[in-house]
Amino acid sequence: MAKTRTPPIYTTPQDAALAFYQAFEAKDIDAMMGAWADDEEIVCVHPGGARLVGYDAVRAAWEQLFSGDSRLSFRLQDIVVIESVGMAMQSAIEQVALSSDGSTRGYAVATNVFLRTPVGWRLLVHHASPAPAAAPAAPEGPLH
Repeated sequence: MAKTRTPPIYTTPQDAALAFYQAFEAKDIDAMMGAWADDEEIVCVHPGGARLVGYDAVRAAWEQLFSGDSRLSFRLQDIVVIESVGMAMQSAIEQVALSSDGSTRGYAVATNVFLRTPVGWRLLVHHASPAPAAAPAAPEGPLH
């Protein structure tokens, strides 16, 4: 008889966000989908990708992404969090690197929206877009 995996209860949106990124780095589809709300209205947009709506579409996209050879790691910068009683939003810059050598692959601007459910906080929306090239530093001194 197969052992059923009990989904974890994430007591804060930050716990759900951490679980999402850890599952991404581990390429663990069960852990990934455990971080998402079990809802047909979930939305996921990968950098340069189509908008995926619904549990099955989101899961299929993660399965395809995880089937590749590369393993990525993430470091979040400039995190902004807005939280209310039942929803939370996290905006961050994702520094994406190859786990094998730590070389930075690029940056993405990510927005994650979390919903408080009866089984804890869960991801409702993940939207990541390529980050624009860094703007040149402004010259010091007064503006002309």
